[in-house]
Amino acid sequence: MPETFIGQLNERLTKKRDELKSSLHQGGERIDPQLRAAVLSHWHSPLPPGLNGNKRKAYAIDGSRRRANLSNGSTVFVAQALIMGEGVSEPITDIEILPGTVRPETMDRFADLMLRRLEINLASEYAATIPEGSILYLDGAIYGMLPQLYPLRGENIPEDRDYATMLLQDYRNLFALCESRNLALVAISKTNRQALFSRILQIHMNRHEIVEISDSALFDDLTERKIGYSTPLLLGRYSFEQGKSSVVIQDLGVEKEPAIISFYVRLDDMDDALRVDLPACCIGREERIGDIDWNIMEPESAKPIVQLLASDYGGLQVYNALLYVTDLEVRLSKDKMYNIYLPMVAEVLGEELRIDRSERRFVE
Repeated sequence: MPETFIGQLNERLTKKRDELKSSLHQGGERIDPQLRAAVLSHWHSPLPPGLNGNKRKAYAIDGSRRRANLSNGSTVFVAQALIMGEGVSEPITDIEILPGTVRPETMDRFADLMLRRLEINLASEYAATIPEGSILYLDGAIYGMLPQLYPLRGENIPEDRDYATMLLQDYRNLFALCESRNLALVAISKTNRQALFSRILQIHMNRHEIVEISDSALFDDLTERKIGYSTPLLLGRYSFEQGKSSVVIQDLGVEKEPAIISFYVRLDDMDDALRVDLPACCIGREERIGDIDWNIMEPESAKPIVQLLASDYGGLQVYNALLYVTDLEVRLSKDKMYNIYLPMVAEVLGEELRIDRSERRFVE
């Protein structure tokens, strides 16, 4: 029987080859010479020389989460975060249970915000105590998260579990500490599906028809996977002006927070491009989110951060030495979730927790 599936898949692959190749490259074939030239003019190679001398003290924060769907419709969430660095290794873990009446999209958002809040709360706590002038690495983008921090509301979600509002306050505290204590807050995203640089560049070119292509695809297809970094963007109101995100800037005062610098870097030939976000205050800029929509910065603005990242690069598998180690330590496996954490929860609650049938067959 497996051979039958393989044969059918090969047949479908052959028939749909051109269609699948087009989808794989996300519109790359539709990029005209003018846009191609514009993108390449904003890709800078080689990287600037690496840092010499004493390095600043560095710390990294990452997190991981798992969820277990129970047979009664409830869902158990476990999230854990970890900070590692010179003389520091501090874990934090939290758990929540939501009833099955919560809408799936609200449940997904709840899980994402719960984990991110754990990470940023930990970052904010240690930003007050680590040495001034230190580097604080985060996993994941900053600018993509901020517009999503409108209040978390939903049936059967308690008001004191509004992780969006709590997370926004943690970001505010963290930004303030970075500014007052000269900390470099550098967020690195390994994957990115946004079309942020792509759209802004085309708007800058006064294009009426925008080619929809993600930033990752743009830099992957057009730069021939060569080492380099993109011209940084200074981002303000741009992503806050539509739908629920407008609440974040109009009603919650985010316009007073530092504008965010964002760029892409490939630290070696054939490696994936990483997205890097940092508050503008971390390189001495004073612009706030409410001051601008977006600006294209001078390429030299990103050089100190690119040099920093290059000095902590460990090869194709180790995009950042400290974040890589932290990720390995904090990762929550399915085995640990189902065979250690869930039995602990069941014992403390004095309840039998049966996993939903659809998941049970992959665990037992």
